[in-house]
Order: sequence, then structure tokens, then C-alpha cells
Amino acid sequence: MERGKVAMSNLGCGACHQIDGIPAADGRLGPPLSGIASRALIAGALPNTAPNLSRWIANPQAIQPGVAMPAFEGAGDQTVRDMVAYLETLH
Repeated sequence: MERGKVAMSNLGCGACHQIDGIPAADGRLGPPLSGIASRALIAGALPNTAPNLSRWIANPQAIQPGVAMPAFEGAGDQTVRDMVAYLETLH
């Protein structure tokens, strides 16, 4: 979980999102990620499961073409899994 928090900070996720537990993650372009683990859907399109959240983080354009969120597939599978593990703690 801590690795995911660090990865989200290092990758600049807070420039677009408000994220609990990450200092200076106060972006307002994307939705706040507080409570994401309790939401039914990811991006209004996918059931909120760990595999779907991983797919969304890795390549959101494949799910919702034109969305502002960049792809993080270049960060590596383990980093994406770490980010998902952290997001799953945000109820």
C-alpha cells in the first residue's frame, strides 16, 4: 500500500486529483479520489474491481477515448498494482 501512495505522488496524480493521504494532491481537473473504493463504477463505465481499476490506470484511452487522464502503462505492472492497492484503502 505504501508503495502505491509513493508511486501516485511521484507520478504526479495529485496534479489532477485530490487524494487522501498524499500531501499536495489537491488537483481539481479529475475527480477527487476520496472514497473511490466505495464507488460502484470507475469513470462511470466499469464496475469498480481491482482488475478494472488496473486497466483504467494503465490505459484509460482504451476504455474511454478522449479522456484527459494519461496512460500509466509505462510505469509497469507492479507500480499499477501498487497504486490500485492504495486506492482500495480509500473508503
